[in-house]
Amino acid sequence: MGATKICPRCNQVYIIVEHTGDYIHKCSSGNATLDNEDVPVISATIEDENGQTISTGRKVGCILWQGVQNKLWGSKAAIRGEDVETMSSRGARVSTHRVRKHQEYIKD
Repeated sequence: MGATKICPRCNQVYIIVEHTGDYIHKCSSGNATLDNEDVPVISATIEDENGQTISTGRKVGCILWQGVQNKLWGSKAAIRGEDVETMSSRGARVSTHRVRKHQEYIKD
């Protein structure tokens, strides 16, 4: 007999077999902000959930410099310490993060 549960992040209903323990739910609510998450870029390549190697689009020597750019560079505001960057819908800096599908770990 299965147990009906609700994901605490995306509010989707899922069914698992009772007494199976912990569960990883792949969020698929149709809302891109809830279904995805931002993770820091720390290498030039990553391995996706299928085991395939994918390029992050960043060069190895440039990873340490990511996030340095500032739209206000050279202006009086930059001298005063202001920093304006492009942000994702979840509030992370686009220059330092990438998007991946969110998997909610649910402890039974």
